[in-house]
Order: sequence, then C-alpha cells, then structure tokens
Amino acid sequence: MDIPAPTQGRIQITTGDLPSQKIQHLAAAHPFTQQEPLRSRQLDVVFPSNDALQKTLSALETSYVKANMELSRLVAQAGTFVHPLEPYSSKLTALSVDQHEDDVWCLDPRGMLTLCLSNESYQKLGITGRKLPFKHSSGHTIPIALQPNADSVRNRQKKEAALAAWDLRRKQSDRAPWTVLYCANELIALDMLETVRFATDNGHPELVRSVKCHVASMRNVQVPMVSLSSRPTDADAAEDWDNEMGDLFEWTGMACFGAQRLQANDRVDSFVAVYRPPEPSTVADLAHLRWRGFLSPDFVQTVVNAACVSTDTVQFVSISSHAFPTAPVPYIPVAKDGKPTDINPVRLPRADGEDTWSIVITSDANKVRWCIAESIGTLDNRWG
Repeated sequence: MDIPAPTQGRIQITTGDLPSQKIQHLAAAHPFTQQEPLRSRQLDVVFPSNDALQKTLSALETSYVKANMELSRLVAQAGTFVHPLEPYSSKLTALSVDQHEDDVWCLDPRGMLTLCLSNESYQKLGITGRKLPFKHSSGHTIPIALQPNADSVRNRQKKEAALAAWDLRRKQSDRAPWTVLYCANELIALDMLETVRFATDNGHPELVRSVKCHVASMRNVQVPMVSLSSRPTDADAAEDWDNEMGDLFEWTGMACFGAQRLQANDRVDSFVAVYRPPEPSTVADLAHLRWRGFLSPDFVQTVVNAACVSTDTVQFVSISSHAFPTAPVPYIPVAKDGKPTDINPVRLPRADGEDTWSIVITSDANKVRWCIAESIGTLDNRWG
C-alpha cells in the first residue's frame, strides 16, 4: 500500500528589538486563532516561574460563541458591527467551522467577508471571485467588504440577495444553518459584554462560552538561558544559528506539552529517547499558562503585550499559537503605518493544514529582543 508523504511546511524565523510594528500588530496579522476545546491546540505561554507575571496573565479572560446561523443574517447586521467610516474596523470576528463542508467563509477584523467555495457553489452563487492559484484545485475565493461605502448600493444589494439565495438553497436541501464561531474585537473589559450583546440579539445568549486561563507548573526543569541575536551573514555561522533557534523552539514546544524529557532528573534509557536542552541552561521551575476557546486578536495581543513588558522581571517569555488551517484568510499584512492592508494572501483551506507561530521575548544588553518562528503549509502563498 502506498502511504502518502506528509505535507511539507515552510518556516520563517525573524528577529528584532522592541518597539516593533511586527510585534505590536502580531495578533492582528493572524486573526483566527484555533483553540477549539475539543482539540489539543491552545494559546500557550511559558516562562520561568514569576508570581507577578502569572497573576497578571491568569486574570485575563474572554468569551466566544459557537452557534448555528445563516450567513445572510450576519451580513444584514453589518451596520451594527462594521464602522461605516474607518476602512479597517469591525467589532466582530467570525468563522464557519462545518466539518463536512467544502465551502468555508470568515469575517476578519477589517470588516472583510471572504468566501472560499467549491466550483459548484461558486457557479451557483453568481458573485465574481478568483480561482485559487494551486494545481488540482478548482476552488474560488471571493472577498466582500462589508463597509457601506465599499460598494455601490446596487452591487451591495445584488451580493446580499445572492447570499440570501444561497442560504435558502441550503435550507431547501435540508442542510442546517452554518456552524459559526464568533467573538467581539474589543478591549478585554468590553469584549465579553459585546459578545454577549451580539449573542443575545441573535438568540444565542445561552451559547456564550467563557475562556479562562489554566495554570500549570513544572518543577526542576532544564531551562535554557536565552540570548537572541540576529542571523549572521556568514553561511557557516548562519547554519549554526538556524540550528540553535531550532533547538530553542523545540524546547518551547516540549514545554507546552509538559514533556518529561525536560526534567532535570530525567533518566530515560538512551535507547528509548535522547534529548538535550539548549545550552547554557539552568534548573528552575516553569510556569505554563493556557487558554482554550475562540480568541479574538485583541485578546491575544493583550497577552503578547503583557509578555513584552515583563522581561525586566523574568529571563524570557515564550508564546505559541495555532491558527485555523481552514480559514480562507490566513494572514493580514500590515502596512508601515501599522494599519492592516487590503491584501489577502490565499491558501487552500484544509483541516490537516499547518499555520502556527511561536515567539520568544527576552532582555539582552538593555534591549528587549524577540524571535518569532512562523510555520505554514505548502498550499499557502503568504510568502510566494
């Protein structure tokens, strides 16, 4: 039997100092964080134990909703959550998550509704889009800006009618309304209230799910003494640097899983497993904080910001996140002024796709430095 080869991913590692536009808008560039409670993935924060930082982060909580609703109903309410004058402002983030659907759509924080459709659905919908630029794929993607001034009244009405007809065809074929995750894009003090308000307006008040921090600790762990530098220009030195960064992010991944191999007293048989933490290292206790749920970009950015200002009290902080591989919009490029662009890198949505990022933040020579590793699948044209 021929076993298909595993999908190859691509990894990009970037370093820099704070302040940084990339870090300031990191969560906004990755708008769909996959944290479904039934999955093993989550937003993880790991750092050498520190009571003050743990208290700050563990107090952060948010909420989201998982419900069935029609897409046309969501679009009809755009005037209540999309800012009419600002081109990149939506109070709501939403994503369809039907497991057995060939079609998927998302609403990102720019107020952009993006559909990714099979060829059959695309032909029936009647809204012009673009074919996915991948071999052996007949899918199409359709971006629809929901700001009232983004299109003429006539074109907007035609698109709304097409979406309503699509929902009707689904209903007539005995298909349930879309399964949707949604949450508010507000400061944490307001996002829960806004999520509850929208849920109440749509008849989903009992479906609001709170997301609280789960705190764990690991005792007597081999913890690396992190020092971040820029990638050398010399080829041999750059190869060594790549290996060192790979070892560091391997360690952070193992820490997120609570791997026994990190224990200082680990005595596993070398014929069973061999692992050495990055050097130099020390033995210390480790704090591991985790959130599970549909997390808004504002919530994730709040966690990142808290980590950035903590490096005067902790040696380093690591944050790891997984995006929805089925979201039509994998990434939103940010302009030099820090505002999101209207560029939509496309990918083929796949349940087994890859889209993760992990960042390490530390102080070095009176500077706060960061290193981020981003990993994407091959059917993603984010980097060309």
